[in-house]
Amino acid sequence: MADLPQFAPIGRPPSLSALLVGQIREMIVTGRLALGEQLSENAIAEQLGVSRTPVREAFARLQAERLVEVKPQRGTFVFQYDARELREICELREVLETGALRVALHRDRGFLVAALRRQVEAAEAAADRGAQAYQAYDTAFHETLVAATDNQELTDAYERISGRVRAVRYRLTSSVEQVAVSQRRHREIVDAMAHGDDAAATALLGRHVYSSYSFFMQRIANKNPASPADAA
Repeated sequence: MADLPQFAPIGRPPSLSALLVGQIREMIVTGRLALGEQLSENAIAEQLGVSRTPVREAFARLQAERLVEVKPQRGTFVFQYDARELREICELREVLETGALRVALHRDRGFLVAALRRQVEAAEAAADRGAQAYQAYDTAFHETLVAATDNQELTDAYERISGRVRAVRYRLTSSVEQVAVSQRRHREIVDAMAHGDDAAATALLGRHVYSSYSFFMQRIANKNPASPADAA
């Protein structure tokens, strides 16, 4: 019998609701949907030419990520945060990312250092183009760190907060100076790992991911701060 031809496996295409989740998530992250804005199933379904069912399913997924909030008798709204909620997000992120760093270093230090070094190098050109251009590279640095754990449970836990983290970062990182500080912190973290100083790398990462809260509190205190912050 002749050998059968070898075909590449066919991946299952994403569902309509999954596509909608991605679209609505990006609209929230990038500010096209404002924090606290009310969302309409009917309006989104009509705009995208779909039924209300996948929109409702997308809202349920985004509610699990706490990017939207369903208020009984009132409707569905984009999430908002105050100082306490931002502190709690930053604290959870610090726990997850520093924990991920320890796991990933134990798993394969060489791979982690090389992967993060590539992310830092890729971000160099974007850093000069301003905060918005840098956002994707900043996100990729932190997601690469988490993915390097090869731990699906940890990755899933991180994904549940990553949308809100990105939304906060998009709104708080607004200057070339902030981007430069963020990029410098990334380099310092990678350099510490490369030199085997895991304690320093962990401490630097912890301060870095908590900086969004510090900057938010600075903005409240100064009303209109002009100084750069360690954007995370």
